[in-house]
Amino acid sequence: MREHVGSAPPGEHHAQPGGGGIHHQAPAPVHQRPVRLEHRRRLRPRRQRVSELTVDLSGKTALVTGAASGIGTACARRYAEAGASVICTDVVDDAGQQVADEIGGRYRHLDVADSSAWTALAAEMADDPGHLHLAHLNAGIMMGLSDVAEMSDEDYHRIIGINQHGVVFGLRAAVPLLEAAGGGHVLITGSMASFSPLPVDLGYSMSKHAIAALVRSAAPNLAERDISLNAVCPATVGTGFLGGNRDRLEAAGMVIMDAEEVAEAAMAILDSGLTGECFALFKGRQPEPFQFATIPGADYRSRR
Repeated sequence: MREHVGSAPPGEHHAQPGGGGIHHQAPAPVHQRPVRLEHRRRLRPRRQRVSELTVDLSGKTALVTGAASGIGTACARRYAEAGASVICTDVVDDAGQQVADEIGGRYRHLDVADSSAWTALAAEMADDPGHLHLAHLNAGIMMGLSDVAEMSDEDYHRIIGINQHGVVFGLRAAVPLLEAAGGGHVLITGSMASFSPLPVDLGYSMSKHAIAALVRSAAPNLAERDISLNAVCPATVGTGFLGGNRDRLEAAGMVIMDAEEVAEAAMAILDSGLTGECFALFKGRQPEPFQFATIPGADYRSRR
């Protein structure tokens, strides 16, 4: 399972707050400006500087989907460097096994869109005395269709199955395992397309918007169980999706980050103490929670 490169396919530039290609506009009317969420939950005090992070994953178990390439590989390596025992999953078995062997982890074939496959993996892990402490739900694809009239049933079900259902199935499977370990973390690989429309790939944009809604909606109740839930949402990442176009795109002014930068951002997010956040990530910058506009008077706290 290959993972995404960020919010835009080759040749598409970003125009996002705080990033390259920003369009300067007049300030929005007061009623349209973002309102800071008063009920943001913290599991422990937030640390501000990436250089000061000391995440300790020693003796912990981490699961990474889409680990055979790109962001998944970089994150699996980084978690292993931090002392975690990493379970790598993918559908590209040779590459996935190679990554697992390289980092001293384990490999399992997993089609994230198959709920029964998640059930089987969760049952296997439930019998593992190492439990589960971190689930990084990273697997995803891009579709490249801009015209909804051209989208076949197969196109639609494939991208929603992997990018959306696969994350929900993974979260559902991970929560009981994390609870059994006394708490832990879930991190989802989102995208700048989690925040802004991406007309050149409507299926990808739709599925990544759903990730933001899932994170913000599910996190409050999970916090009561000492489980954090966040998303890392990078701009364009130089993974296999760019093919041989990286030099040309950079020459044209596109800012492209390496997958290793996303892995470092993942570590920073895990150590932030925050939950329910979608962290925007641009090359050379610290991950920062995206500031969504809220409805005045709405209560986003857990209601049980």
